[in-house]
Amino acid sequence: MRPLSARLVAALVAAAAIAVAVALVLAVRLPEGAVGAALNRFGIDVTPAVPVALIGGAAVAMLSQLARLRVRAGGGLARLAWGEAAVVLLCASLPPALVPPIALAGFGAAHAALHVVDTRAGRGRPRREVVYGVAGLVVAAALAAVVVAVVWGDARPDRLSTRFVAALCAAAVVYYVTTAALVTVRLAATGGGTLRALATWMLRSTGLMLVGNVAVGLAIVWACAVNVYLLLLLPPVLWLLHQFYANRLGEDDERRTWAEFAEVARDLNRLDERDAAQAGIAGAGRLFGVAGVRIVLTGGRGYGELPPGPFTSRRLLVGAVEVGELRLAGPEPSRPRDRLMLATFGEALAAALHDAITQDQLRAMSERTTYDAVRDPLTGLFNRAALLARGNLQLAGRGPGDPVALLLLDVNDFKEVNNALGHTAGDEVLRVIARRVQDAGNAGDLPARLGGDEFAILVTDLATGGADLALAAAVERARKLGTQIAAPMRIDGVALSKEPSIGVVVAAAGSVDLTELLRRADIAMYQAKDGGQPVAWYDPARDDASTDRLALLAELREALSAPASGAAEQLTLDLQPAVALTGPGAASPDGGRITGVEALIRWQHPRRGKLAPAQFLPAVEASELIAPLTHWVLERAISLAAGWRRAGLAVPVAVNISARSLAERQLPETLQDLLGRYRFPAELLVLEITETVMLSSSPVIDDVLARVRRLGVQLAVDDFGTGYSAFTVLTRVPVQEVKIDREFIAQMLDSPKAGAIVQATVDLARRLNLRVVAEGVENPDQRARLTELGCTAAQGFLFYPPLSPDGLLAVLRERRQVQRRYLRAEGTG
Repeated sequence: MRPLSARLVAALVAAAAIAVAVALVLAVRLPEGAVGAALNRFGIDVTPAVPVALIGGAAVAMLSQLARLRVRAGGGLARLAWGEAAVVLLCASLPPALVPPIALAGFGAAHAALHVVDTRAGRGRPRREVVYGVAGLVVAAALAAVVVAVVWGDARPDRLSTRFVAALCAAAVVYYVTTAALVTVRLAATGGGTLRALATWMLRSTGLMLVGNVAVGLAIVWACAVNVYLLLLLPPVLWLLHQFYANRLGEDDERRTWAEFAEVARDLNRLDERDAAQAGIAGAGRLFGVAGVRIVLTGGRGYGELPPGPFTSRRLLVGAVEVGELRLAGPEPSRPRDRLMLATFGEALAAALHDAITQDQLRAMSERTTYDAVRDPLTGLFNRAALLARGNLQLAGRGPGDPVALLLLDVNDFKEVNNALGHTAGDEVLRVIARRVQDAGNAGDLPARLGGDEFAILVTDLATGGADLALAAAVERARKLGTQIAAPMRIDGVALSKEPSIGVVVAAAGSVDLTELLRRADIAMYQAKDGGQPVAWYDPARDDASTDRLALLAELREALSAPASGAAEQLTLDLQPAVALTGPGAASPDGGRITGVEALIRWQHPRRGKLAPAQFLPAVEASELIAPLTHWVLERAISLAAGWRRAGLAVPVAVNISARSLAERQLPETLQDLLGRYRFPAELLVLEITETVMLSSSPVIDDVLARVRRLGVQLAVDDFGTGYSAFTVLTRVPVQEVKIDREFIAQMLDSPKAGAIVQATVDLARRLNLRVVAEGVENPDQRARLTELGCTAAQGFLFYPPLSPDGLLAVLRERRQVQRRYLRAEGTG
């Protein structure tokens, strides 16, 4: 036979003690009854019964609190006991006026003893909480006594009358409601949850205990009134009921705890190290109810605070890699469930922190790589590509007609330095000139080194008093810059001075792009060199290319109106598919299903031949023809895609949109009209926009983008990674697709930096639930690497070149047949 456990023995002894105490209390309240007579037969005088009754009542109150259950409530801890049964017995055996002091004595003694035991076990509560708890129980007992006094009065005739039982039940309910309300308020005040959530939990979890405790109290009263020997059945009944309470509350606590653990684990998935650590601290506080949490990472960085005293620590490991250490205030958890939860939480936190740290490292690497991609490695100034990208962004942010200037300088006879002092000295001269160029600029200027000994400054804060005044201010800036650069410098102990030739061009914002400004400034700079002057400004009369540009625009105007006039159509669209790298058929040479097509404009010029976009779009974007050309491309692309859809070959179509087009406020209305005219779903139209345009601070562009998204049209970031703040655009603008620039794809196998950018982009897009398309995939090795990284789609000559509309239609039909055969074969297998 197995020996009884210590907990079982304690429960039986406590139950027996309760039975004896109740018998004493009720016996002295019935000196003329059977129990009183029995005591007299044993020589016990019941005349001094009042002190015995008081002591017995205090014992009942004390014992009701010793048999307690501890359960988590929200982020705090609730302690449940047999208080309702004790209140029923006290109200049945004592005058109402004596119930509060007797309750104070019993409850106070029980909680004082429990406080000593808990303190020695390392889980003691502050004294103020103990006092608060006892005071709340006494207040609840006093209110219960008041209820009995109001409902029943001072008379004590028949203890089994309906009215008296109702009075005791009402007193127990008042006691329950009062204690539950005080516990709920205390837990809410200490951050254990909201009042509504805690109150709901209290009613759902402890309502059955109220019924059971009241039933126990009434049963004891009935047994004492009918036959006191029935109390001998009380200990096993109380033990079984206590076990039932413990199991029911334990199951409920287990279910809520693991549900809360799942919520906490989901909240740990953050992309930033600090955010992941703070989420871990908050989650540990919720799950374990500790006074403090601290996370110390392997590198020494720490988050959170611990109060003085003992703490529990756990190493955070991902495989064999140690991420850091989790420290919780207080001793090691004693319950197996808590130890298991701590171990599981530690694993989830370690994985989350490892992912966040890795993401931070990738982001830092990408930012550094992006910095290197836009900065001149010798001088630290922006390079040509960055000047073009950021310069066009600044031009788009200026008001229409605001004057801007570009200063382009070339160091005269710079080769003499390299020939006389060597290339190391020449590099130092370039660094000195770069510092002087940067120091000469204002806060809003954009300085750059274009290559060799060429530098440029974009100036956007010119005076707005007219074109002549703006040109005069720009020329004055150029002359001061030339003077500063020509100041003597000492290189390798040799004093030398190098003078520049500076070309100046001034134009109205919105009339030209930066490429055209550079071209004009280059003409002015060579005018300065040829004339032996330090500064010269752009003269349109001496620009042979400008006449050709005007002719090109006139010819494009004719091309746009050709269909209406009955002439042969010169403008066409080529369409290049993007294919899936995963899913059915992805392993085939042509890739998987076609995920979308990009519309690319072509101009079949009657005299110049077939022109690529780069040969005429820069001139168009600086003219008033950008609006009609954009409308033509959108209408042509939507009409073609609508035809494919009617043929059962629905596929998204993407159209490139320039900054100038996004500055047109009527663009959303144009899109809405075209989509309605051709009955084409908005979600199948994708507008590809460069990240520099998306980062524009122009309120007009922001408004247009917002209205376009409300139509349901999708947005894609084109040439992702080439801008200065590539990752910022994904959080600022609600895009659905990211297209990795072809330059990174071309270099990813040979350049670790380019490969890191591609990997970081794919990882970030996957975390943000965005589609990612790699542009310019040319060989199987690139495709294999992209598939390995998890890139979902690709576009390039490896799969399909740009196709004519008829050619694409044939490909769509062919791919549909291939997919059907593949699915049938897969189903048969």
